[in-house]
Amino acid sequence: MKPEEIADGVFTVATDDHRAMFVTSSEGVIALNSFGTDDAARGYLEAIGSAAHGRPIEAVITTIDHLDHSGKTAVLAAGADVVAHELCARLIEHRGAPDQAPAASTVTGAGADRRLADVDVQLLYPGPSQGTGNLAVFLPSQRVLFLAGPRADARYGVFADFHLRHVTRTWRELAEIEADVVVPARGPLMRRDQLRRAADYVDALKRAVQEAFAEGVPIWVIQAMEPFVAERLRGEFGDLDGFDRHVGIASIRAVHYYLMGGWGMEDTAEPDALYGSAA
Repeated sequence: MKPEEIADGVFTVATDDHRAMFVTSSEGVIALNSFGTDDAARGYLEAIGSAAHGRPIEAVITTIDHLDHSGKTAVLAAGADVVAHELCARLIEHRGAPDQAPAASTVTGAGADRRLADVDVQLLYPGPSQGTGNLAVFLPSQRVLFLAGPRADARYGVFADFHLRHVTRTWRELAEIEADVVVPARGPLMRRDQLRRAADYVDALKRAVQEAFAEGVPIWVIQAMEPFVAERLRGEFGDLDGFDRHVGIASIRAVHYYLMGGWGMEDTAEPDALYGSAA
């Protein structure tokens, strides 16, 4: 992995389609996530070492519970302070994956401001988006925003563990933050206007699958759903990388979401009652 500096002391690294970020300071390093294999975690650690000139990893922020993003925190930085939202921390504790280190420090509700390794960090939880307790991380001095979920393209596939009732609202709220760079946990770097467009695409997809149901399209059949949804979205979103390959399977996943009533209680109309106040 080759670290790419995107702001003063802020670096991103990627392997395949997955992306992480770390921040260096005179006090040490803050790493966001750890990737999901031993090789990837070690490559991440080497990239941090080359950019931070041997300074230690003081903290790892587990922004999302998914093992492919944060399953190797113990391999990356054994002994570092692991920070997560309380919902994410609870899931990690009960899962008990051997290399996904439990959180030593948690944030609650809509998040908190922290100072880690002499760096000001805003940990934001505007509501259910992807996974459990998915934090957005904003560096106000460097004007960089990191979050898992949105993409600058249309390669969403099956929307694994997306909470479609709330996710686009949270993306739009985060797009109001004065960030110069948006770093997603998958895919290419983004701008704030691309984050808004990601929300527009997912909302348009949700409308199209409901129209398909209303018009009698056999919603279980991808050969029928794909052309129906693609025709409605191509004019506005057909330029997005991966549109033709992924719009069909994404439409099937979205319509199943509606038929099954969402993932569970996190898709309630009033998530604040369960998870604290949204930002």
